[in-house]
Amino acid sequence: MQGTRRNIFRLLSWTLVLMAWALPSVLAPSFAADPVTSAAAAPAPSQPIAVSAARQANNPYVLTIKGPIDSITARSMKRRMADAVAAGADALIIELDTPGGELGAVLEISSSLKNSPIRNTIAWINPQAYSGGAIIALACREIVVAGSIGFGDAKVIRPTFDRNSLTAQLRGLNEDERQKLLPPLLADVVDSARRHNRAVGSYEWDELIVQAIVATDAELWWVEDTQTGTRFAVDRAEFEVLFPDQPVLQPMVATASVGSNEKKNGKRPAAPAPPTASGAAPPESESAPFAPASPTVTRLGSSMNTALELAGATPTLRPRTDGAAPGRFRLLAKICNGDGAVVLRENEMAYFGFAANASRSGGAAPTLQPINADADLQSFIGASSLTRLDETWSEEFARFMASPWVRGTLVTIFLICLFIEFFSPGVTIPGVIALCCLAGLFLPQIVIGMAMWWQLAAIGIGVVFLAAELFVLPGFGIAGLVGIVSLMIGLVGVFIPGSSGSGVGAAQFREGLATGVTTLLLAGFTTWVVLFFIYRNITNIPILQRLVLTNPDSDIGTDASMLAAMSPPSIKVGDIGVAVTPLRPSGKIEIDGNRHDVVAELGFIDTGMKVRVVSVTDFRISVEAV
Repeated sequence: MQGTRRNIFRLLSWTLVLMAWALPSVLAPSFAADPVTSAAAAPAPSQPIAVSAARQANNPYVLTIKGPIDSITARSMKRRMADAVAAGADALIIELDTPGGELGAVLEISSSLKNSPIRNTIAWINPQAYSGGAIIALACREIVVAGSIGFGDAKVIRPTFDRNSLTAQLRGLNEDERQKLLPPLLADVVDSARRHNRAVGSYEWDELIVQAIVATDAELWWVEDTQTGTRFAVDRAEFEVLFPDQPVLQPMVATASVGSNEKKNGKRPAAPAPPTASGAAPPESESAPFAPASPTVTRLGSSMNTALELAGATPTLRPRTDGAAPGRFRLLAKICNGDGAVVLRENEMAYFGFAANASRSGGAAPTLQPINADADLQSFIGASSLTRLDETWSEEFARFMASPWVRGTLVTIFLICLFIEFFSPGVTIPGVIALCCLAGLFLPQIVIGMAMWWQLAAIGIGVVFLAAELFVLPGFGIAGLVGIVSLMIGLVGVFIPGSSGSGVGAAQFREGLATGVTTLLLAGFTTWVVLFFIYRNITNIPILQRLVLTNPDSDIGTDASMLAAMSPPSIKVGDIGVAVTPLRPSGKIEIDGNRHDVVAELGFIDTGMKVRVVSVTDFRISVEAV
């Protein structure tokens, strides 16, 4: 079927060209997901912490988030939270062990926690809550930590594709991206801090520190109000006003930046111990290397101001520094330089007031009582038992099937089998395999209720138009182009978690679009190579020999005859032949002892009927029944 083969390879070539042209060079932003390792030793436990009435629970439920966070995680968390509410839970404990994940999914989980009818929500960091995990932890009413943990580094990064090296790379956001994506995220963490502070009735979670785990340019100092004893962070502008004659000090908290050597090696730079109870800064010998920042730069800038405006619905308890009497505030330490997103360890979580399982008495430094097991957690909330709600097998299976390499494999097999079925209509087995691959792409999403039917419709339309182009319409025209575009849209749409919009929604859309186009480009190239190999060696592959119709009395099927079949046709309009296979509408006829691949011009033609050639081109021979 030489015309059909030429058309198929031409369609595949045009598909690869279109996909390569459409491949976005910039993917959507997401959270940095590179875990870093805590180097601090767990503090020694002290006496049991008293259980407050707001924390005490009789029917607590533990919901785990382990590994990267994606849209399936968000859907699973919503389901499990609803199940816990239906079961009469009076506390939700979110156990976190995650390096981060998709920006949209993280904010979706954060919103669900804040709007949950169960107000007693506790984040259990065991052992890491980086990036998006830190955002989810802050969305809870309280945070408890294990003996060795890592928290923070929630900067937003953008994966990019380097055309020269053909590798994926990471970069930070430019100014336009910062103004678009950072304000909603900063507003979310500020709102989380304000909600916690209003709930406990005091200023515990500092609004600038929570922003510093997101923003990479937050230069902060830790100060104390000598009249109230409240401790909080100030930026450079406030520092210069409150302490004009004070040295800038050394930073006490580690930071992480995109592409840093520490993150590449899976390590975190060592940070000095927090200041002593008296407020003295760490000795210089114990401090991390310090490069003074420009004194003319006000950190966080307009993104912070916008975030505070967006979070304004939740009143703030942050102490005011304007108009204060000289000497009212005492400088304790410099928190960070503004050279990367803040990363906190367990002792720093206790010192800055984020760890609820830290005891504080008088002026002594806080003592952390680690929560390393369920028994420790039960003691902390005063519960006699815990109920765990983990992801279901269908959600885990959907995540496995939704991984890019699994989807890429299914798309590749689907395309190969689809075009093999086009090559040899009626063989059936390749078509069945193609349908199974299509089911593999959609069934997991259907099981967990995340499927969007427009992708399946687009794929179906593409297959129909491609079949029409190959078997009904001559040449390469509108039908083939529509078929290619529709098939591409449907297959790329499988990778898109939702519709486009503004802000985070648009970021998710672009990320899915770029992933889908990249995967489809690789799958299309692989399909082209595999089909070329198959049809150059079809007579030498035992299983595929059955796809070639041969005449025992002729040399059809040999290498010479295969090459002859690929050459321009030697028949002309008006020649009479006999159908040696059913023409439905494609098949084979015999003229003067030679067989040719043809297409019936109108209707189906049965085996043995006489046919007349009505048109001949380089890619197609059309016949009609005599």
